[in-house]
Amino acid sequence: MKRFLFALLTLAGSAFAEEGGDDVYQLLRQDPTGYAEVVPGVPLEFPRDHQPHDAFKIEWWYLTANLKDASGADYGMHWTLFRQSMSPNANLGGWQSNQIWMAHAALTTPDDFNYEQRFARGGIGQTGVELDGSGAFEAWMDDWHWQGDSASPMPGDLEFTVKGRGVELRLDADTPWVLQGDSGYSQKSELGQASYYYSQPHIRVSGTIEIDGNVIDVSGMGWLDREWSSQPLAPDQPGWDWLSVHLDDGHAL
Repeated sequence: MKRFLFALLTLAGSAFAEEGGDDVYQLLRQDPTGYAEVVPGVPLEFPRDHQPHDAFKIEWWYLTANLKDASGADYGMHWTLFRQSMSPNANLGGWQSNQIWMAHAALTTPDDFNYEQRFARGGIGQTGVELDGSGAFEAWMDDWHWQGDSASPMPGDLEFTVKGRGVELRLDADTPWVLQGDSGYSQKSELGQASYYYSQPHIRVSGTIEIDGNVIDVSGMGWLDREWSSQPLAPDQPGWDWLSVHLDDGHAL
């Protein structure tokens, strides 16, 4: 399922690029002047850093999972939110919000592959990531919804649809957050481009997939990646290749 990151970043680049023609990664190389800078030595704090960082230009909440049904057949899913700031000015919220969002979901079954993408402006309740009235994590776009039991996204419940196929999943994890790079500071180039980056590679996933009225029980392992940055690529970098692997002995790569 991790192969979808390339496709998703291509979609994000195409959707959010303000200029640059066919350069789908242009968004990730744009001049970050005025935005917050990613620097080493800034400790990540939880649950605070599960929430948006509006002072940075771009960030994402990226979940994938490999699942099986009772017969052993394979299913795969991903669900992600991208937040993009359109200017380095303060986010005034409401209809004056300078934030736009993209959501993307994909589902692989033994028979086919389908995906959907959605776009929305921030500040008007259609999409976002925040703490709800009880102080619990909540991420959504329209009727796609991830609801945590607490201020952490896990344990929690994720519900979404892909081309009429309904997905309802329970997400749980009890291993520490993995701070990528140097304690969460992930340098991308010799020129200093970097992101803040953490993962949860050991998510236990269970739930159902409904296809044409048939409800299929599934379970497996998931992976969450979180990054935020103002310029994750140097001007001369064409992009990146990326994968993740769950090993049989419980380790993750």
